[in-house]
Amino acid sequence: MSARVIVSQWLARTALLLLWSLVAWGGLLLLVTLGHVAQEGPGTALARLVPPSGASAWAWVNTLSVALAVTLGLVAGWLVVSSRRRRSS
Repeated sequence: MSARVIVSQWLARTALLLLWSLVAWGGLLLLVTLGHVAQEGPGTALARLVPPSGASAWAWVNTLSVALAVTLGLVAGWLVVSSRRRRSS
């Protein structure tokens, strides 16, 4: 193996680890937010996920990670439903 292949594999693995870490963080934030929905109501709790203007980069990373977690959940659900439909037909 050449050094270029090793470096590109290392970068790809690091990028995947960061992506899955964002998804896991978004899932945790979503669970905490759902817990707050029961206490404070949906408007107040969900408003925390939307960063205000002039917010820090971390607020935007939190929003991105929640969006990634929701998107991954929807895609996984769609894959499960479509595979069950294929099996039954």
